[in-house]
Amino acid sequence: MKIKFIYVAVICFICSVFSYADNIQMKSSVSSTSVPLNEAFQLTISISGDSRSLPDFSAPTLKDFNTYASSQSKNFSIINGKISNAVNYVYTLGPKKIGEYEIPSFKLTYNGETYETQPIKITIEPAKNVNSVSVQNTQVPQYKQSPSQVYNFDTSKAVFVQANVDKKTAYVNEKITYTFAFYTSINLLSNPSYQAPNFTGFFNGQTSQNNYRTKINGRDYIVTEVSTELFPQQEGLITIGSSVIQVSIEDFAKAQDDFFSSFFRRSKNVELSTDKININVLKVPENIDMVGNFDININVDNKQKKENEPFDLKIVVSGNGNIKTIQEPEIVLSDNLKKYETSEKILVNDNKETGKEFTTLIMPLNSGEGEIRILSGKYFDPKIKQIKNLKTKIIKVNVLEDSANKEYKQELSTGVVDQTDFKNLQQQIPQNINLSFIFKVYAFFKKPILWILLGIILFIMICIKIFLRYKKYINKDQQKLKNKKAYKKSKKYFQKAKKTKNNKEFYLLMYKGLLEYFASVLAKSADGLTAYKIRKDLEEKNIDIELINSIEGILEECTTVLYSQAKHNDSLKFEEFYDKTFEILKKLDI
Repeated sequence: MKIKFIYVAVICFICSVFSYADNIQMKSSVSSTSVPLNEAFQLTISISGDSRSLPDFSAPTLKDFNTYASSQSKNFSIINGKISNAVNYVYTLGPKKIGEYEIPSFKLTYNGETYETQPIKITIEPAKNVNSVSVQNTQVPQYKQSPSQVYNFDTSKAVFVQANVDKKTAYVNEKITYTFAFYTSINLLSNPSYQAPNFTGFFNGQTSQNNYRTKINGRDYIVTEVSTELFPQQEGLITIGSSVIQVSIEDFAKAQDDFFSSFFRRSKNVELSTDKININVLKVPENIDMVGNFDININVDNKQKKENEPFDLKIVVSGNGNIKTIQEPEIVLSDNLKKYETSEKILVNDNKETGKEFTTLIMPLNSGEGEIRILSGKYFDPKIKQIKNLKTKIIKVNVLEDSANKEYKQELSTGVVDQTDFKNLQQQIPQNINLSFIFKVYAFFKKPILWILLGIILFIMICIKIFLRYKKYINKDQQKLKNKKAYKKSKKYFQKAKKTKNNKEFYLLMYKGLLEYFASVLAKSADGLTAYKIRKDLEEKNIDIELINSIEGILEECTTVLYSQAKHNDSLKFEEFYDKTFEILKKLDI
């Protein structure tokens, strides 16, 4: 019965593998579970399945985070008749304050089934201390002084910092460049430690660094600039906090007229900070997300296409705004063309995001001229303060007739194929037959993973069969026992006794097993049970006197060996005693 149960379980497992392909999967993930307060992270919600269409997912509302941007990444393929479809909803989020937060689970109901993601724990840490500012390793001209002279050096002019933005009034999602500048005219005794401000209310873009020399009031300075792209996410007044840098410099304020001053340099730790900057953020008309200046470019590799041979339509939207806010343009097709899913990626040039590329799969259905119309999208140009449209693009493609269909149509028109026979053949073929399942099964059996799984299942079944046979061998002595319930409580002692080679251990285990066996048979406790008590109870139950004597004999033999000083490890004698014990127990019927 157990073997049959295992076979049924294996068959159910294989069937579940086939049905698994029909299920839709939904899961969520984040780019990092530990995020500084001044940085953003991405939440990705993935929905996948084997359907040509997947359910839509509405954007989540997360009260503990600012939603800076959102985008979709789609992938659709048909390989060996098997459909694979997936869509990723990507949300760029910014933390509001420090602490422990949870991104909740998201639910989706589709075709009567409910799918749910797992919640994710997020730790928001203090703003990241950016200590990677590197000053050019170039000696600054030193100010000479005679041994008898003390030079009163003005530290405020030796090192200082500045911060500025390229604009103090901007629209939501308009790019602002924040620049921190560190000026030094003396040699530093250690690397400076720079802490960027808290950019709460902004989406942080790319950060760059620039080092150069300049002269101010006749003094040479080395300048280190750190520039950060910012995109405001809410209208109103937003304050950029202070940038702070700590640096160790030579202390020229102390007298250096002793002998050792020529060998040792005195240091002074200086902390410099910039002023806070207020940004006035204006609302974008019509709440348009794309702010900047954008252009669109469309590419089809070849405008001569064949029926039922899919091709890629590539749309590139580029510009100088917040690239992550670019949305997929709307596509309208003629009747002989069909649109499938779209994938997207961000284009990068010299470590700078320049645009988004959308790749859409188009399927030609019938021969003739096809038209692809890309409808214009809206964006807001902050320079002229106007809403502008991306140019509408139209592409003409010529769909050629498939040669096989063309020959068959010619045969029908010339009478080579009898149309009556063709109609009879059509009547014999079911009109609404769905062959997708056959394609799925065929594609599934071609996968190497199937044969690996079947091999693993076969190996597990062999191991189970070997184990059951071994278990049957171990328990063969109890198969004819009339009181199997009593044996189950004592079998652990009997099985250990059968494996041991030690004299004392063998008889001790046999003795404990017999006491446990008779305790269960007589409904008593094994503690305090002796051969004499067992004999009395068996006599009260009118058990045959010869059988009682045999039972008492094996119990006494065990106690004799246990209290004897002799040491005999005779495995043959153990086996004889073991077999004799079970021959006696098989005769006991209570």
